[in-house]
Amino acid sequence: MATIKAFNGVRYSKSNITNEICPPYDVISAEEKKKLKAKSKYNMVQLELSDPKGKRNKYAQANVLFKEWLDNNVLLQDTKPALYFYEQAFVDHGKKMVRRGFFAALKIENPHGGAVKAHEKTLSKPKADRLSLLKAVKANLSPIFLLFNDDKKKIVNLCKKISKKKPTSVATDKEKTAHKLWVIDDAKIVKEVEDSLKNKKTFIADGHHRYETSWNYLQYMKSKDKKFSDKNEYGYVLAYLCPMEDSGISIWPTHRVIEEPKNLEQNIEKYFNVLPQKDFNKLQKAKIQPILLFKDGKYRTLVIKNEALLKKAMPKNCSAFRNLGVSILHNILIPKEQVTADKYVYVKDEKEAIALAKKTKKIAILVPATPVEAIKEIALNNENMPQKSTYFFPKLASGIIIHKSC
Repeated sequence: MATIKAFNGVRYSKSNITNEICPPYDVISAEEKKKLKAKSKYNMVQLELSDPKGKRNKYAQANVLFKEWLDNNVLLQDTKPALYFYEQAFVDHGKKMVRRGFFAALKIENPHGGAVKAHEKTLSKPKADRLSLLKAVKANLSPIFLLFNDDKKKIVNLCKKISKKKPTSVATDKEKTAHKLWVIDDAKIVKEVEDSLKNKKTFIADGHHRYETSWNYLQYMKSKDKKFSDKNEYGYVLAYLCPMEDSGISIWPTHRVIEEPKNLEQNIEKYFNVLPQKDFNKLQKAKIQPILLFKDGKYRTLVIKNEALLKKAMPKNCSAFRNLGVSILHNILIPKEQVTADKYVYVKDEKEAIALAKKTKKIAILVPATPVEAIKEIALNNENMPQKSTYFFPKLASGIIIHKSC
């Protein structure tokens, strides 16, 4: 079962860190990187996506900067182990929402088994990049995002209670999301939270590459450290844990734009019932999700003809996997054997997807969001969803808290 603990976090010494936080490394464009660097020479992007300097490669430069910031008290390490409670207040499609959880050090387990369940395939290139950075700075600069069951809302209520206190750090990002952090080193609260996770499985919402990287780093340290113990700090990874029962969980779909494949119309005729565009929104919460296709200026809602087709196309997968629009897309409408994931352009906004399809004379495929219950079931079955199946909004900020692995 999941093992967490309090840790001596590293954080910015100032309280308002609006100019210092940055989004996760993998969603920062070259243009945004420039803007973040201009906000502050201590912006976390300087470590997450450092630039080479002189004879130092980007990883060595990140290490030099990290040490300098610690030496100059730009960053401070807490003297007492703590849990770090975190709140994000945001607007999601016009609706005001608040998501709460906490940061802890999570015991690293084999990504292919154990209490930390994944639902997404990973790529080797990002893992190699993050491993090089971790080896250099010996710290988790950004967290993985985990969900867990909190049936009695014990943690939900604790987070609400703590949120009424004055925060230690605050920030507002470009999406107008308000970030707040509370340092909680009260031994009673820490033990209460640690104990509450002892019999729980956790589910990776975001950060699959970072989690596998932490496992790879642990194996690296096993070969390097003569006094190796997985109880050392490198045996833990920085994790943000959010109860599944939290009212602020928002999962966005990721739509696809692609050149029309050869057998598209044949597959539609063979496997799908075609309905009007308006039915797409009506059917999004149905047991079997629909797909909305935009082609040649026209919309079609596609619904699988019968459930037996799903079982035939995905015989080794659970029903939660088979019923998802993204699974139906990549296994029946446009089978992944015919078109690989790298051929798609991935777009979060429906209007942007349609506009891009019109501009490039391609097709757009809109899918519903993946329910959190489906993520749980798929992860428990040790299955991996297609790439870009989930987008948790808002993203966690990098720079809110850091976990040193040495």
